[in-house]
Amino acid sequence: MNRQECWLSNCPNRRNFLKATSLLAGSAVFGMRDAPCCEAAASQPAEPTGEAVAVVTIRGHHLFDRLDALGTGKSSHKTLGPIAQRIRANPKAPIKLTIGVDDICAPCEWWDHEKSLCKRSIVKYPQDNENSLTSDKNAIHVLGMQPGDEMPANVLYLLIQTKVDKKVFAEQVCVACRLVDKCKETYQSKIAAAVKALCPTQPK
Repeated sequence: MNRQECWLSNCPNRRNFLKATSLLAGSAVFGMRDAPCCEAAASQPAEPTGEAVAVVTIRGHHLFDRLDALGTGKSSHKTLGPIAQRIRANPKAPIKLTIGVDDICAPCEWWDHEKSLCKRSIVKYPQDNENSLTSDKNAIHVLGMQPGDEMPANVLYLLIQTKVDKKVFAEQVCVACRLVDKCKETYQSKIAAAVKALCPTQPK
C-alpha cells in the first residue's frame, strides 16, 4: 500500500479528509507527493453512513503521551494502554480534541473528579496540572484546530507528523512540561512508529 492509497483507504469520509488536507496545506513541509491524495479525495463522493464508530475524546497533550503505546502496542498504563489498543485496532476511530479531562483521565485512579485534576504528582510537582492544561492548548493550537474538533485517528497522526517536528514539539507544544527535554529525544522515532502502525505503508 503506498502513501496515497493509505490516506484514501483509511479516511472515513470526504469531509474529514478535506479538513485534514486543508490543515496540511498550511504547513511548509506539505509536499507535492500529498497533492494527488487531496485531488483524489475531493473527487470521491461521501461514503454512506453506517454503524457509528465511538468517538475517543483525547486532551491535547495526551496525543503525544501515548505515541509509544500507539507505535508498539504496549503500555503499562491502566487507562492509556487500552485507549491506544482501541485506536490501533480501528485507525479510523474519530478523535475529539479537548482541554482537560478525557477518556484517559476519567477512569484513572489518580484523577480527582471533584477538583478536575490529576493527584499523582501533585505534592511533589504542584504545577503539573496547570502545565498539562497549557500543553493541551498548545497542541491543539499548533495543529490549527479547536477544542471539540474531530478527526480520524490515522489522519490526525499524519497531520501531527507533518506539523510537529522535534523543535516544534519541544518549543511550542510541550514547552511547559518538566519532562520535555527527555521526551524530545525520542519524539521523531515515536511519531514515525505511531503513523506506521495506524497507516502502514510499503514500497510499490
